[in-house]
Amino acid sequence: MNVLRGGVIGPAIMAACLGLASIPAAAADLGRPPPRYAEPPPYDAPFTSYWQGLYGGVHLGWAEDSHSDGVIGGGQIGYNWQASRIVYGLEADVSVADTSVDVLGSARGRLGFLLDDRLLAYGTAGVGFADADDDTETDFVWGLGLEGKLDERLSARVEYLSYDDLDIDVVRAGLNFKLGY
Repeated sequence: MNVLRGGVIGPAIMAACLGLASIPAAAADLGRPPPRYAEPPPYDAPFTSYWQGLYGGVHLGWAEDSHSDGVIGGGQIGYNWQASRIVYGLEADVSVADTSVDVLGSARGRLGFLLDDRLLAYGTAGVGFADADDDTETDFVWGLGLEGKLDERLSARVEYLSYDDLDIDVVRAGLNFKLGY
């Protein structure tokens, strides 16, 4: 009985294991084409542009009134608030002009829409003043502009302003520096 157990059972188990190892495996997807690679959907990054805060800057441009035209330059200060892609704020500016008008200034509201995280298209309107030969007049002023962020603290802009009744048109370019946080 020992011979039978030891001599027959051991080789039988060994033969069975070798026989099972030599049978090829049958895969479940045999005969099907491999799965196709699908492009992942584009990453839609959350909106991160931040335009809110206090800013100040300088501008240089060209002014034209009913009597003459010439170079204009000055500075501005303002504050923006932001609600998603809508940017709104207040701005005041003063300019010295090389025209029949000596000094131009305005206090305006701004309302804009972010075309891109770094590009703001805006409209502006408010009250303006013009000083020529110590005679100051006030007027309604309106305008349009584009402002683009160069980095988180610096932006460049191009702006058109019209002083309605005074018949003064201004085209200027400027740099704004974010102040504070």
